[in-house]
Amino acid sequence: MVEEASQAEDSVHVRDFGASADDPGDQAGAIREAIDYAITHRRSKVIFDAGTYTLTSAVTNEGTANRDWSSNHLFIGGCSGLTLEGQCDAEGNPATILEGYNGGENQVYLPSILWVSHCDDFALRNVKLTRSLPYSSAGVITDKGGHYVVVEVFEGNPVVDGMACYCANRFDLTSGTLVGESVTYGTGAGTNWYRTGSSSGRAMRLDSSEVARQVAVGEGLSWHFGSLTDFQLQFEHCSRLTIDNIHTSSANGFAMQTECCSDVKAARVVFKPEGSLLFTAPRDAWKIYKCSGDFTITDMHVEGVRMDGQNMHSTFLVLKRVIGRRTAVFHAKWNYAPLKRHTGFEFWIGTDTARRTVDTWRHDGYRNGVNVYTVSFTDDLPDNVSVGTNAVPQCWSLSSYSLDGGQFRNVAGCGHVVRYDNVRISSVTYANLMNQAIFIGCEYPGFHEAGHPKNVHIRGCSFDNCGYTPRMGAVGAIGINADGFDGPYMDGIVIEDCLFRHLDTGTDISDAKRVTLRRNRYEDVRTRYRLDDNTTSDLVFEDD
Repeated sequence: MVEEASQAEDSVHVRDFGASADDPGDQAGAIREAIDYAITHRRSKVIFDAGTYTLTSAVTNEGTANRDWSSNHLFIGGCSGLTLEGQCDAEGNPATILEGYNGGENQVYLPSILWVSHCDDFALRNVKLTRSLPYSSAGVITDKGGHYVVVEVFEGNPVVDGMACYCANRFDLTSGTLVGESVTYGTGAGTNWYRTGSSSGRAMRLDSSEVARQVAVGEGLSWHFGSLTDFQLQFEHCSRLTIDNIHTSSANGFAMQTECCSDVKAARVVFKPEGSLLFTAPRDAWKIYKCSGDFTITDMHVEGVRMDGQNMHSTFLVLKRVIGRRTAVFHAKWNYAPLKRHTGFEFWIGTDTARRTVDTWRHDGYRNGVNVYTVSFTDDLPDNVSVGTNAVPQCWSLSSYSLDGGQFRNVAGCGHVVRYDNVRISSVTYANLMNQAIFIGCEYPGFHEAGHPKNVHIRGCSFDNCGYTPRMGAVGAIGINADGFDGPYMDGIVIEDCLFRHLDTGTDISDAKRVTLRRNRYEDVRTRYRLDDNTTSDLVFEDD
């Protein structure tokens, strides 16, 4: 009893601040009050009831560099040791739902449901995130001509006059599986849906010869309101983060991102459409970006996303000017991220590497589409560095990543994109993925996504109907390729005890050395291995 009383005194309940589950009115303001009270009074836990919390109002995060991402239903910044905890149903799934606003406009930024910034030892448990309206719709194709398609929208899905058609995908409705390449991508169809006459009132027509050319009557079709780079659940600059029993059923943009975070533990993370929806999100399920430390994940389910289930990467720093024996200027694409004193720096000189340690650094601003850094090292720059040499800082790269158990299904992209060292993926099933189930390697042209992975171990996984559309210079269930480079940049990849089924290509290998495939099984696989003899070495094949 004493322990229960102590725990109660250390907790804050959102209902005590006026937040009511299953009330259709806005609950965001009351939840924000509860969170602010917990932080101010050093309470460690904010508790939610079971039910749906409608979130309509938003606050502005003034610290966000990109103003498009500054609107948040719930924002938490600069705290330590806080937990947000929902309830579970009888099966152990989240019974607390945070429902973000979607007004049904096309290609607009929406408030993030939760944005957590600079919070150490933060935990999120037993919560489902979704949108109302759902951010996608879906139905069955009932008619088509040379220049049009008619869809009967499934009951429960949005029927919105003028809804756009971004990131559309086809489905075999008998098996519930993704079919073929995406019908539309991030630029949409160039025309919008409109209601057409039917007794149900759920018929929608799209006047597009390009879409009509790719689909068939009787197929399922899914599409989204937009495809912007937006983040429904964002964690940035958080250390020792816990993500436990978090489900997403509908998301705008990226369903979740961890950016510049370190040491993350996650379990029972699910991205899966519900009801009659076929897709969860028009972008990645969970992006790991410029993170460090150890990421440990158990039981992850990804279904119905356009682009990747999980893309983990850093960004190459490109040397632009040497200004002393130990100092150089570097450019980096995309978002600003701080460097750290004493962090390691890995320079790539051809396929060789040299390491240095940062002594001092400064950010010289964002100019002409790149962030400019001046970095001084504790020792002289490596020999043979020159303008254009690429480097990756250790503080932007994981020490290790592991996923044990999970399912990736109906993904119009890759399942995993691996660009870090020391990766372990085990006991995961991949089925019906447009691109590779697992892609290992960088993507340099246009993106500068780093790096060149070493020590990657894939064990006890199954791959079924994956990689039928090439991407980043590779095909197959597993693609290994340093996109934009030529030579054995990657080192130490082991693929063992896996099952490959219904594939054109099992594993596509280039730009790597010391790759081992052992005790793998193959059923209905046309080509087990596809090799680039010019960029690979020390390959070992010990399959059954």
